[in-house]
Amino acid sequence: MSTQLTIPSEYGYVLLTASLSTLVGYYHLFHTGNYRKAAKVPYPNAYATAAEAKESKEKYLFNCAQRSHVTFLEVPNPFLITLPTPLPPLIWLERDQRSKFLTTLLISGLNFPLFSSAMGLIWIAGRIVYLRGYTDPNKEQGAGRQRGSFNYIGGLGLLGGAFVSAISITGMGDKVMELLR
Repeated sequence: MSTQLTIPSEYGYVLLTASLSTLVGYYHLFHTGNYRKAAKVPYPNAYATAAEAKESKEKYLFNCAQRSHVTFLEVPNPFLITLPTPLPPLIWLERDQRSKFLTTLLISGLNFPLFSSAMGLIWIAGRIVYLRGYTDPNKEQGAGRQRGSFNYIGGLGLLGGAFVSAISITGMGDKVMELLR
């Protein structure tokens, strides 16, 4: 059995949103680089030591910027598929942010291109606020990052859209509706 996919004309918005996420990656790169320079943390050191960060606000803020950047890029998913894991839900959502974002954006966008693009923009805005908050010098322990937690609204919307799209593409939609009745 085969399924024919028709890509909606609005899918261009989905691709534009996916491309925008690459610019957010560069923003992370430059933002973190500025903090590295101010903290004078030499390459190849990924972080300042805990002792250095305790003694220097610049090194502490660099570590916060670096951690935000790493959570954006962490553990690329070679299969580009979002699978459940035995990790608690919020930890699972935190790992591998960008590939989960791109996977769910591209799948959800097949059936819901404008919704998916909107959810993607919410996720992107949340990740920028997360980065900026993480490096807020007035918030201890990187607590400012919590201001960006609204990115989960976009991520969960995309995850739901991806599941509905997958159910639709497999033709299981009628069977699922029967089970729900």
